[in-house]
Amino acid sequence: MITSSPAEGVTVMVSVAALTGFFSFLLGYLVVRRDPASRARQAFLLVSAFLGIWAITAVFALSTVELAVFRRLFLIGSLFQLLHFGAFLHFALAVTDSAPRRYPLVYLVYLPCVLSTTLFWLHEDYVSDFIFVNGAWQLNHQYGSAAFFSMLALWFGYYVPATIVYFQRASVSPTAREKRVFHILGFSVVLLVAVTFIEVVIVPLLFRVPSQGSVLLFKLIWLLCFGYLVDRFHFLTAPPRLEDIALTAFPGYVVVVTDLRRTVYRMNQEAANLFGVASDSQQGEPVDRLFPGGMQLCELIDARTAGGPASISMVLDLGNHESSRGLIDLKASALRDTTGNRIGYLFIGRPVIGAQRSDLIAGITRRETEIIEQILTGRSNAAIADLLSISERTVKTHITHIFDKLGIENRIQLYGLLKDHNFVSRHAADRHLIRPPADP
Repeated sequence: MITSSPAEGVTVMVSVAALTGFFSFLLGYLVVRRDPASRARQAFLLVSAFLGIWAITAVFALSTVELAVFRRLFLIGSLFQLLHFGAFLHFALAVTDSAPRRYPLVYLVYLPCVLSTTLFWLHEDYVSDFIFVNGAWQLNHQYGSAAFFSMLALWFGYYVPATIVYFQRASVSPTAREKRVFHILGFSVVLLVAVTFIEVVIVPLLFRVPSQGSVLLFKLIWLLCFGYLVDRFHFLTAPPRLEDIALTAFPGYVVVVTDLRRTVYRMNQEAANLFGVASDSQQGEPVDRLFPGGMQLCELIDARTAGGPASISMVLDLGNHESSRGLIDLKASALRDTTGNRIGYLFIGRPVIGAQRSDLIAGITRRETEIIEQILTGRSNAAIADLLSISERTVKTHITHIFDKLGIENRIQLYGLLKDHNFVSRHAADRHLIRPPADP
């Protein structure tokens, strides 16, 4: 039995492991304390907890010269090392909104970790070949063994997908700040994988020297990088995002948030109840699945750069929706961050009791519809003529035709008639529609 005390070099690795454990637990606490219910923060807490336990186990393993004690600590450390791999991918999926729609399915990423640990524990040949290097016990990797390649495949199987989802999220992030954060995360994982592969596989194979066990040092460097993101960009520790605020800022209202691709990102419980679905079941679906003509509403909002409206309201008939019937008084607007960058679209509304008489405006032409919508905003004939690039006389002619078709005599009666038949939205908006923009 080897009874010599740990060498000076081992003391360095013990210090690295201790620092890694300390920073792991510290970052986990700083990230999760602001919003313990956040799935991304919960996932990072698992990343930091498993890494912290792995690091503290390494402190004791590197400090012992008893092979039997080291072997037991090695088995415990390998369990939390593999669980850390799973949590690493779990966090990447959660923070990039790439997790399955049924979120509990994301925990299946830990299944290979548990199965692999069980196999390693039962496979005595893999965990019984140890060597004493620089004053500490280390596993003597059998580089040609199936067990080693299985471990390597498992490692790549977790870190490569995590890298991919970080870069994919960066490619669709709406703000420069968010793009920068996910690019840094992606490149940090690439660097972590590269240096670890070189240290654990390439150098031992080329120079026939055992791995020096510097993996925790690389993990510490990655933690410091993550700490930079937390400090510089308030990553995961910033106040709730605008879409999270919107979901709770309108009690009693249906609230749906979409991304820039006009697909559903989040909805509140009122919306889920209205459409008869789970609140996360529509994520990634086109907004038209919920609101007929929703895509066209987003296009009209986008037209603001060309003088179009910033917000649009209308009473929308949901009669064609597969799960819901009736009317909703809906307002659609752009969702912007504090720097003014558009990050998505916000739809808020309330169900309307009653029905619309579609035949009432069936004979109204598209141009007459545009003029009615401008009348509802309170614009004068001259203002309408200027906005639509037609003469004031043409506006008066259209209004006369509108009054004749609807059997009314003035604007007050027009407003009252449309309001009584649920064509007038109660939302304050830059433009009020009386029919979906997709209608001919």
